Amino acid sequence: MIQPAHESSVDILQAEYNAIPYHSYPFSHTHPTHLFTLATLFGLQPKAVEKARILELGCASGGNIIPLAMHFPNAECVGIDLAEKQIEEGLKQIEALNIRNINLRHQSIFDFSSKEGKFDYIICHGVYSWVDKNVREKILTICTENLNKNGIAYISYNTYPGWNMVNSVRELMSWHTKNISEPALKAQHARSVLKFITDGLQEDQSPYASFLRGEINLLSTQSDNYLLHDHLSSFNQPIYFHQFMEQANAHKLSYLSDAFLATMYTGNLPAQFATELNKINNIIVIGQYMDFIRNQRFRCTLLCHQDVQVNRSLKTNNIEHFYLQLLAKPSKADLNEKDLIDGKEINFVHGAITLTVRNRISQIAMLILHQERFKPIHYNDLCKKVAKMSKTTDLEVVKKHLNDDLNLLRAVFAGLINISSYPGRYTLVVAEKPIACPLTRYQAAIQNYVTNRRHEPIALDPMTKSILPYMDGTHDKDALLKIARELVDKGSLLVLDENKNQIKDKKELDKRMPLFYQNALDNIAKQGLLIEKE
Repeated sequence: MIQPAHESSVDILQAEYNAIPYHSYPFSHTHPTHLFTLATLFGLQPKAVEKARILELGCASGGNIIPLAMHFPNAECVGIDLAEKQIEEGLKQIEALNIRNINLRHQSIFDFSSKEGKFDYIICHGVYSWVDKNVREKILTICTENLNKNGIAYISYNTYPGWNMVNSVRELMSWHTKNISEPALKAQHARSVLKFITDGLQEDQSPYASFLRGEINLLSTQSDNYLLHDHLSSFNQPIYFHQFMEQANAHKLSYLSDAFLATMYTGNLPAQFATELNKINNIIVIGQYMDFIRNQRFRCTLLCHQDVQVNRSLKTNNIEHFYLQLLAKPSKADLNEKDLIDGKEINFVHGAITLTVRNRISQIAMLILHQERFKPIHYNDLCKKVAKMSKTTDLEVVKKHLNDDLNLLRAVFAGLINISSYPGRYTLVVAEKPIACPLTRYQAAIQNYVTNRRHEPIALDPMTKSILPYMDGTHDKDALLKIARELVDKGSLLVLDENKNQIKDKKELDKRMPLFYQNALDNIAKQGLLIEKE
C-alpha cells in the first residue's frame, strides 16, 4: 500500500516532536487583543476578545493559548497539536488551574474540518515553514473555511532572502548529523561542527566568514530544543513574502498587516529607499522590496478575508482610540520635568530609530509616556496629564501637538510606541497583601519562567520564584519576607553579594534581605505579574 505523502510527513513530525517536546511560550504579538488592535487600526470590526472563539494550530503544550483562556474566561479557546506528549502536559495544566473554556487536543491539522465551526482569531505560530506543502495548503484552507467574516488569521514563517545564507548553516549541521538519530547526540554533534567552523575562521575577515561567525555565535546561545526543531527539523521551507501572499490570495485571503507595524513602515528605511518605495501603489510589492533591503528572514503576517475592506488611509487622529506604551528610552536616563525646555533637543531611542522632540508640550508628552511605561495609558488620559503639567486649558491644543507636531501615530509605526485597544489588566501597586495572577503562582511553583499579564515570558530570579506562589492575597509583605528568609536559612535560597559570593553572615543577611526582597516586589509589579483584589 502506498501511503499518501502528507501521512508520511505527519508521522515524521509527530515522532520528532514527541521525542523532543518544543518549549511552549507565550508570544505577545500573537495575542488576540493585539490582533484586535491592528484590525481596528485598519478599519475592520473584529470580535471583542472577551467573547471570541480562538483557534491555535500547533499549540504545543499550550504555553500561548492557555493564558488566553485563563484571562478571558468567556472566550472559547481550541488548540490542536500533533505531539501527544505535549497535549498531555497542557491538559495537566488545564486541570490543575480548573480552566473550563479551553479544548486542547491531540489532532493533526489535516483532520481539522469546516465542521469545527467559525473562529474569530486563528493563530499559527512557528508551524508554516516547518511542514510540507500539503500541510501549508491545509493551514490556509482552515484560515478560509473556519475564519469568521471579520476574523483575523496570524501566520508566521521563515522568509527569503534572509534564509538564503542561513540555509548554508542549517545544511552543514544536517549533513554532519545525517546518520545520528538520538536527539541529544545530534544536537551535540551539530554544535561540535559549528565550533570547528568558528575555530577555523578566526583569522578570516571576509564578509561570508563574518556572517558565519555571527550566525554560529547566535546559535551557540540557543537551547538544544531550538536547534533541533528550528534548524535540524526534517522540514524547514522558507518562502518569499510575495509567494506567501500569492498562496494566501489563492485561498481568498488578503494581507491586513504585519504583527509588528514597524516592519511595514517605509519611513524606517533610509530616505532614498523610502522615497522610491512610496511611489509604488502595491503594499505587497513594497513589502517584498523591503525584505530584500533588510535581508528579512522571518515574518508574522495578519490575514483577513478578501471581501473585507481594509483602510490604509490612516490619519494622525486615529491614535486617539488607543492605549499607548512607550518602548523608546530617553537618551538621558534620569530625565525629569526640569530637563524640559522649549527648543531644547531631547532624544528618545529604540533600536536604530531616534525621535527628537523640541516643543515643550511634545517633551511633556514623551516624559509622561516614559513615566507610565510599565502600563499602557489611554490617549485621553495622556492629554489630560499633558494639559495639567503644561498648564494648558484647551485640550484641543494639546491634541493638535500630540497628533500633528509630535505625530504619535508615526511614532507607533517607527516602533517607538506600542498601541492597544485594551488596558493593562494588572496593577503596578504592591498591596499590603499582594496578589499575583493565579496562572503566575501555578507556573512559579513548577518552572523557572511565568507568563505575565502582558502575555510575555518572564524569567524568574530565585527570590521572585520563592515568593510568587505565596502571593495569593492571604500573606502580607512581612509574611512573604519571612517565607523567603526561612528558605535562606534552610539553604534552599542563596543570597549573593555584588561579586556573586554567597552571604552567610547572619547580620549581613538581616541587613540585605529586606533590600533584596523589596527589589523583587518592585520588579514583580513592573513585570505585570500582580492583579487587584476582586
